Amino acid sequence: MNNQDPKSRVQRYNFNADDQHLPRRRRRQRRWWPWIMTLLTLTIAVVLVLVINTHKSSSSSDTATASSAESSLATNSSSTSKQSAYDQFEAKYRKYLTNGTLTAAQQQKLQAIVNAESNSATQAREQKLLDQAKVPKASETSSSATEQSSAAKSSSNPTSFGTTHTFSSVNDAQNWAQASKNQWLQAGYSTYTITSDGQGNYNLQFVR
Repeated sequence: MNNQDPKSRVQRYNFNADDQHLPRRRRRQRRWWPWIMTLLTLTIAVVLVLVINTHKSSSSSDTATASSAESSLATNSSSTSKQSAYDQFEAKYRKYLTNGTLTAAQQQKLQAIVNAESNSATQAREQKLLDQAKVPKASETSSSATEQSSAAKSSSNPTSFGTTHTFSSVNDAQNWAQASKNQWLQAGYSTYTITSDGQGNYNLQFVR
């Protein structure tokens, strides 16, 4: 009984032995992939945001530059158009001008051009230029023509001083009388009278 059968199914354990090994728990390996993927995703997102912002900034800058260029071109075109309109008006003004004087008809034509000008700055320049010209009054022009015509008639027909001459104003009658003074004095007249006919006309008569 004391002898131990080597083939016995009973196994002896020596609980005092130092080399007895207890079962060890396996250490769980740390998984790094989720952290790496998260970091990679964040990095890509940041890069995308920076690229988008840079693109927007570049587009805004290009748009602002293009707008500035278009505005500059429009301004230059407008300035050129204004100067061209003024140059055309000045050329026509110089063509009409004679010894610093314009006729009433010429002045009216030029004034119509000034009034039709849409740009206020150009219109002001044209009006300033037009105002420099002298325009004789209609009465002055009529008187001058009447004086010349009447004086010519008087020199060719001395007896015309014996008839009544009708004028539209006292000034016209006086001017004609002064212009032909030498003729009616030589014809034997010493003075003249001017009377109104009540219809807006004035009659000039010479007195011996």
